[in-house]
Amino acid sequence: MDVLTRHRLQRLDLDPEALEGCTVAERVTRLYRRFVAAVPFESFTAMARRRERPTEPSTWPRGTDRLLDDVARAGLGGTCFALAYALADLFRGVGANAHTVLGQRFGKEAPHAAAIVYGDDGPRLYDPTFFVGDALPVWPGATLDDGLFEYRLEPRRGPSLAVVQWVRGGGATPLYALVPMPAPPDAYRRLWIEAVRGLLSRPGRIARRVGDEIRLFRDDVGHVDLITATARREVPLGPDPVATLHRLFGVREDVLRAHLSAVVPG
Repeated sequence: MDVLTRHRLQRLDLDPEALEGCTVAERVTRLYRRFVAAVPFESFTAMARRRERPTEPSTWPRGTDRLLDDVARAGLGGTCFALAYALADLFRGVGANAHTVLGQRFGKEAPHAAAIVYGDDGPRLYDPTFFVGDALPVWPGATLDDGLFEYRLEPRRGPSLAVVQWVRGGGATPLYALVPMPAPPDAYRRLWIEAVRGLLSRPGRIARRVGDEIRLFRDDVGHVDLITATARREVPLGPDPVATLHRLFGVREDVLRAHLSAVVPG
């Protein structure tokens, strides 16, 4: 591994020396599990960048090192495009044949991004946005139980596959459709910018996975959802929302305060 990769791994509290003796597949697994645990999904950062530079859309996407700096400095993360871009970049650094892949969300006019790794045993899909706990083999009918949900890849027309999330003892939620091929860089960046362009018309969100629980906050509601395999409950923000969000998500308090102030001026 080169010097840059070693530095990036250390930003995620991973020991480069410990990974050196692993196979590439083992490196990818350990890196991905740490990434999911350490990096939240959030739209606050992208919203702030658009507000600060409304006429400079080329500056809205963040590279891997800027994202890792925001993780280490403030407990922030990114949208699906930022997470997939950084994850694929990190995978390549540890020797994997990794790329970003594009999908289309069901029920929304919105693209989605994830990472894909081509290994000796076939392609594997990695989706940190939904906090999928492990790799999902990319073939029709593949399944994965990650301790929280079950995920299935269901065939659609032609080469398209649907990623479906199943709740234990409950129903299914189709998440997105994708064609499991590397995303053209120009198309990826264009869709990334368009996704950021649409964020200011939607509630800001932050979510992270802690063990077998997902924590979700939207700034248009007064609570945090705690989601497990068998239940969903609400935690009120209480009289000090910033302190509650800091405790549950680990984002620095001044960053949270700035976002909430921008959402509700004055």
